[in-house]
Amino acid sequence: MVDRGLLYREWKQNQVVILLSIVFLVLANPLTIYHSYSLNESCLAHSDPKLCAFFVDYHIDSMIQVNWVIGIILAVCLVGLERSRGTMDFLLGLPYTRSQIFQTKFWLGAVVIVVSQLIGFLLAWLLILFLKPEQVNFFEHGSIGVMITSIMFYSLVMAAGSLAGNAFAQLLTAFATSVLPYLIIVLPFSNIEIISGVQVWRLFPNVEYYFDFENNLMDFSPIAYVDSSWVAESKYLLLIPAVMSILFYFIGYISFIKHHNERNGYFFLWKTLDRPIQILVIVLGILGFGIVGHSAGESIAGYIIGMIIGGIVGFLISYFSIFKKVRR
Repeated sequence: MVDRGLLYREWKQNQVVILLSIVFLVLANPLTIYHSYSLNESCLAHSDPKLCAFFVDYHIDSMIQVNWVIGIILAVCLVGLERSRGTMDFLLGLPYTRSQIFQTKFWLGAVVIVVSQLIGFLLAWLLILFLKPEQVNFFEHGSIGVMITSIMFYSLVMAAGSLAGNAFAQLLTAFATSVLPYLIIVLPFSNIEIISGVQVWRLFPNVEYYFDFENNLMDFSPIAYVDSSWVAESKYLLLIPAVMSILFYFIGYISFIKHHNERNGYFFLWKTLDRPIQILVIVLGILGFGIVGHSAGESIAGYIIGMIIGGIVGFLISYFSIFKKVRR
């Protein structure tokens, strides 16, 4: 599964990034507690003690909310930058299986993300016992949830790296995937409203059902977990990013071991994806710019002009990003 020689190679190649990631993830949680404590001390020094309260709220003020960024950085360093530099070709030529290479890379980053945050959780818990805040909100739920969302984004970007031919393509693919579940529903609905003149929410029993549907749809969009509002919702909501993490892992694993043609410098390693993704980008461009054109002109003419511009923009973006080879 994980090869020691490969593990050492990955460690030496990404040593600085890994060490900085560990330091950040370990300290983020304790610093959240200390930050709240320092604010309380500052309040006590300048205000009436009755007006000051030492509490920690992981929904409002938490440094761990950006821990998911570390997962993205690690995934780009482990896969995307290797493809951009061309060192992945050398690695694939070594006497290791593709499965060993992917498993070593994936689990190295996953262990760094999880173990570092577990240590940070323990340090924060000890700090809470020592400083004794009056109230702590969502400590366990927030800390564990951030671990899950960090792994989800890490798995997503690793999967994108297994499909893409360079770091830029990896990030763009991951971002597009993170918003795609929302776009493929909302954009068509918005265009239906413009064409038919019937507001979509009227098709639901009442407006509350419509907003519930929209919120539930966002729960299946990875980008929704960038915002910390999920902390205050049901604890079972975290099952969605947990399942998505597993799904992205298998997508990345299968893609990495199956795509033997590296297509150096191209957007996708799998040539079959080029045309369908180009068509999708053009369609989304048409629908998106159509809405913008209608909003600007409040007319069907503006809507049509926006769709034409969107089609041209979508074609140019997809053509120059997907079909044009990137020079190294």
